[in-house]
Amino acid sequence: MPGVDVPVRRSLVIALALLGATVGATPLAHAAPESVRQDFNGDGYEDLVTGVPSGQVAGKKRAGYVAVVYGSANGPGTRKAYSQASTGVPGTVESHDMFGGHLAVADLDGDGYADLLVESDNEQWTHNGIARDGNRSVLWGGPGGLTSGKVLPALTSSKYQGGTTVAGDFNGDGHQDLARPGEVRFGPFGRDGAAAFAQQGVEFHTSDQMTALAAGDVDGDGITDIVALACTYARQSDNLYAYSVHLVRGSRDGLLAPTTVTTFRTGEPWHESLAVGDVDGDAGAEIVTGGGNDVRIVDGGTQRVITQDTPGVPGSHESGDSFGAVVSVGDLDGDGYGDVVAGNPTEDLGGKADVGTFAVLPGGPGGPTGAGGEVFGQASPGVPGSAEQNDRFGSDTDVVDSDGDGVAEPVVSAVGENQWAGGVWTFTAKGVLSFGAGAFGMTADDSRFGDRFPQ
Repeated sequence: MPGVDVPVRRSLVIALALLGATVGATPLAHAAPESVRQDFNGDGYEDLVTGVPSGQVAGKKRAGYVAVVYGSANGPGTRKAYSQASTGVPGTVESHDMFGGHLAVADLDGDGYADLLVESDNEQWTHNGIARDGNRSVLWGGPGGLTSGKVLPALTSSKYQGGTTVAGDFNGDGHQDLARPGEVRFGPFGRDGAAAFAQQGVEFHTSDQMTALAAGDVDGDGITDIVALACTYARQSDNLYAYSVHLVRGSRDGLLAPTTVTTFRTGEPWHESLAVGDVDGDAGAEIVTGGGNDVRIVDGGTQRVITQDTPGVPGSHESGDSFGAVVSVGDLDGDGYGDVVAGNPTEDLGGKADVGTFAVLPGGPGGPTGAGGEVFGQASPGVPGSAEQNDRFGSDTDVVDSDGDGVAEPVVSAVGENQWAGGVWTFTAKGVLSFGAGAFGMTADDSRFGDRFPQ
C-alpha cells in the first residue's frame, strides 16, 4: 500500500523478464551514465517530484504541496514535502490554492542546481496594485536541496497568471528560460525572480484550442523548441475530432512564429498528451502525442500510429480504454534510443473497471513500432499493491534516473488508489517501490497523490 516502503521483491530486470515470457518482450538492460537533468541538490542523482494540488495542508483542503524523493546510489532515498507552510517557501497556506498544479524543472539562476517551478492554479494575490488569480513560484535548488523560493513577478496587467509553463533554452545562449502562452522569460533569473529579459506576445499555435504543451530540440540545432497540440473540440462533418500539431522553433532571437507540422482526426475528444524526445537516435527529437486510445510518433510531417491492436503491443483496443492518455519519453534500456511510456488509466482488468496499466514502447533506429512492447500494472510480478477498480494506475507518467546509472526509470501514478488517496510507483533496477501521502507525513484522504509530474 502506498505510503510506506515496500520491500523489493524482484529486480526490474527479473520482473520484465517474467512479463516478457508472457508477451514475447525483451528485458531492459543497463548501460553507461548520461547527464543528470532533474537534480535539486547536485549530488549526481536525479530526484523524483510530484505535485499534489488536491492535497490537504494544515487542515486546509486543496491547499496543495509538492513531494520530492531525492535520488541516491541506492535509488529513491530521502523524502520531503514542500508547501506554502514550509520554511523559505513564499505564500500562505489557504484552501483551494492548489499549490503544485503544474511543475517545470530548470536551472534558472545558472548555479548548477536544478530549480523547481511550482504553479498555484487558484492563488489570489496582488502585484502592482492588480488582483491576480494564479501564480508561479520558483523553489531554488542547492546543496541542501530545495530550501527557499520566490514568486515570479507578473509581467502584464492580466488578472489571470496561471497556465502551463515549459522550460528550455529557447535562444541558445546557455541559460534556461520559461515559456507559457503569451510570454517567454529568458534566463538567467535573479533570486528576486526577475528574468534577464522577456519576449511578449508569443503564440504557440495557429488555430483551435491548445490541449497540451511540451519542449525539446525537434530540429537538432541545439536550441529548445516548443510543440503545441490543439483541437477543435467540435465534431467535424465526418463525425471525428480534428487535431493539429504546431512547432514553435527556438532561435538566437527567441521563439519564432508557429507552423503546423501535421494534422489528424480521431473519434475521441481526449487526445491531450504530448512529449518530445529522440526515439530514433537521429539527434533531433520526435514529437509523441497520446490519447483517444492511440499513441502517435510524429517525425517531420509523417505519423506512425500505435494502438493496443498494433503487432507487438500487449492487450487489445477496447472502448473505454485510454491508451496514451499520458506519454513520457526516456531511454529505459541504455541503448541510446528514447522509449515511450504510455499510461492507460481506464484499462479494465478481470471484470474491474478503470484498474489501469502503462505500456513501454521501445525506441529504435526507425522509432517505436510497437514491437517488443510491454505492459505493467499492479497485477504484474514485483509491483506492489492490488489491481482494484478505479485505481487508475498510469494516471501520469515520468522518467527519472534516481540511482545515477544512466538508465531512466519509469515512474507512474494511480490517483484513484485507496479511494483517491493516490500513489506513485517507481521501477528501479533494484525493484519497484511505491509511496503515497503518508510517506511524507501528509494527509492521504482525497489527495490524489501523484496527480502531476513535471512538464
